[in-house]
Amino acid sequence: MNNVETVRRVYDLFSTGDLEEIPDLATEDFTWEYCGPPELPWAGTYVGRSGIDRFFGIVQDLIEVEHLEPTEFINGGERVVALGISRARVLATGVLESYDAEFQGKTFSITIYPAGEDAVISSALDITGRKQAEVALRESEQRFRELANKGDVPGIVKASW
Repeated sequence: MNNVETVRRVYDLFSTGDLEEIPDLATEDFTWEYCGPPELPWAGTYVGRSGIDRFFGIVQDLIEVEHLEPTEFINGGERVVALGISRARVLATGVLESYDAEFQGKTFSITIYPAGEDAVISSALDITGRKQAEVALRESEQRFRELANKGDVPGIVKASW
């Protein structure tokens, strides 16, 4: 199983709630990084099987995932980046955790999480540029695939004397 297949399998298992198999997919140098503000309890870097257990333990205790849709897995060799959409409820409050929203032609990533008994912290991050870059990257990759599949890719030769 290559790296993309492994990460895809982790998402599949998490989506179905079958968390017991996930640590078996991780080697001791496997690194899982969840990007988010430092106030988000599960944001951070988790290494190896024990790290994966810790990450999913934190997540399972704090939120109930309602929707998890990986939309793209970007293969960077030793690094795989998963892009997607998730929606969850914070178990303590029932507050919606994260979603993307469009407003006046811009896309925002909205995050809401509890900050005590009667409070939440919310953030709206303008991700319009990232979304546009994702579209441009997909289009560029598609054009390259089409060229490569035709076999008409020009070679580049560097010669020096």
